[in-house]
Amino acid sequence: MTEATGRPSSGARYVLERTDPGGAPGELVYRGLVRLPDADVPVEVRIAEATGAATATVDAAAVPPGGPRPEDLCRTAAALVRSATKSADAHAQRLPRKIVRWRG
Repeated sequence: MTEATGRPSSGARYVLERTDPGGAPGELVYRGLVRLPDADVPVEVRIAEATGAATATVDAAAVPPGGPRPEDLCRTAAALVRSATKSADAHAQRLPRKIVRWRG
């Protein structure tokens, strides 16, 4: 990762923060970026509190040509957020405010 920009030199860095779900009760929302070596891709992950189901969306237009497929970024983002929130639930801890993970 280059220090000047916080951008990875390879792979993807997922940076998400919990936000206000905007009036959707029973739902958690994490928003942030998938930081690629040459682009930042906006991402949003919604989690149903009752079932734990996570659904992610990315701005496909922001993915650079030759970059990872948007559906792969969505799948990874949903899995990362689900894992972090499930772990907090299992250990009776507060849900994470911020999630930062790198995937190569």
